[in-house]
Amino acid sequence: MKPWHLRSLVATVAVAAIALSITSPAVAAPATSPVLDIASIAIDSTQVDVTENYATVNLNWTITNRSTKARGISGAVELRQFAGNEQIGQPRTVSYNLDWGRAQVGGSGTAQESTYTYQFTVPRYAPVAETVWRVTKVTIADDVAHARTVRNPGPAALSVTQIVDAEGPVAEQLYFDFDQPRSFYDDGSGVTLRYAVYVVDNSGFKKGKLTLTGPNGTRVSGTFQLIQDGSQWSCNGQVAWDPTWVTCSVPVTVPAGSPSGTWRVSRLDLTDSWGNTRTDTSPEGAAPVQVSRNEVLSASNFALTKTEVNNWRGPASTALTFRPQGVVGGLTSVDVELSWCSQSSHTPVVGDDGSASVEIVLHSSWMSSCSVNGVRLTDGAGNVALYGAAYGAPDLGLTVTRVKDEKAPVVLSATLPKATWTQQETEDAWGLGFDVTVEVDDFAKIQQFSATIYDSNGEPKGGMSGGEHDDGTGVFRLAVSTGRMEPGQYTIGFSLTDEAGNDSAWGYPNNAGTPIPNGPLVLTVVPD
Repeated sequence: MKPWHLRSLVATVAVAAIALSITSPAVAAPATSPVLDIASIAIDSTQVDVTENYATVNLNWTITNRSTKARGISGAVELRQFAGNEQIGQPRTVSYNLDWGRAQVGGSGTAQESTYTYQFTVPRYAPVAETVWRVTKVTIADDVAHARTVRNPGPAALSVTQIVDAEGPVAEQLYFDFDQPRSFYDDGSGVTLRYAVYVVDNSGFKKGKLTLTGPNGTRVSGTFQLIQDGSQWSCNGQVAWDPTWVTCSVPVTVPAGSPSGTWRVSRLDLTDSWGNTRTDTSPEGAAPVQVSRNEVLSASNFALTKTEVNNWRGPASTALTFRPQGVVGGLTSVDVELSWCSQSSHTPVVGDDGSASVEIVLHSSWMSSCSVNGVRLTDGAGNVALYGAAYGAPDLGLTVTRVKDEKAPVVLSATLPKATWTQQETEDAWGLGFDVTVEVDDFAKIQQFSATIYDSNGEPKGGMSGGEHDDGTGVFRLAVSTGRMEPGQYTIGFSLTDEAGNDSAWGYPNNAGTPIPNGPLVLTVVPD
């Protein structure tokens, strides 16, 4: 084709296209309704007065879904409070799901048409006497990738007459957070002190600030705030079930380079959701905290005089020794943080060489070990030095343990009160008793026994087991339970177990166990 023919053809097509666009009428796309929609939404009351009592209203809504493949529906409803045209306070978000147990509100019906009811307990307090609650947003989603957000679906609204809240929050409790030491070692990089505060407010707590005053009047503060995430509340990591009563963790950091000294809670500022505030300049509840860099009073060479003690049958002691330095006015007290054992005296014994020591006692035999978790030293000038993990310092690595006992109980003799019993006597007896004498030593006490009586064929015919009290005499009165026994000869075998778990078996037939030194426990039952 020649070039001028091609240009002519293109021009002709272009003109035709223009003519078509001018002369052909526009065809509108057919309108379609949303796949997900709100068929209805309303509150079952239009007005309530909560100045005298609480009131609960029902918010009802119905969701439709044109998708026939959908099997699930979920979403959230948002309610906001208004004073005139101004929004006040925080929104309330209510999650819903067609399947019960997966959200705050469960539904009824099918994924194509489902109905929900939320019981709304109307708040009784606000900054003004008259407010209106409105549904301002509804989100909808199904399980086949459809989703929609509807804003201001109306006409769901509730007019409320309530109590005017002009009071700030109240701290009912202020205390040290869990596992917070009452004293803290600072290596110079600063430390974080952890408190907790329980706050109540009629309208709902919002935020607060805790201030400490330390050496030279230095002030440090920590803040805390109630945060809402969907239908959940939390305050500095603590879950809050209701914003009107909240427990908050409050970390307060003592900055790096701070001198040693005492830090006291000196101020607590609280604010509620309406902006009402309360300030307490002398809050009670949390004792002062001592923070020490060990720069004046210090110590070294911590050790135990004995790392193993024998407390199987009575208290046993060791001593914590160390060498103090920089003592002003004498070393007045040594407080040791211990896991299980105890400190007999807080007044140290100071040797001629300048070393100091305090006694540590392991009492009951069940105390198998005890760790030195912390040491607090105080001198006559009030200087404090802190050591050990209990105070945030390196672990001292000091543990005293109970000596091992691997010796099984040793029986010296065993005797029956008599060798012959009638059948009636075996029936009437609570048990056939016998006495056992064991070797007494300084180690684990006997705590359990087991006894079995056998006939001449080696068949068991009765028995008994249980705990035993070791009074240190070495004599135990044991028994076997039998019922009425047939005439014949019988043998009793028994075993003993001590607190260390060592056990030994004695006098069992067929040479089982160890023979009883003074002979087997044999008895004869004769007819009545």
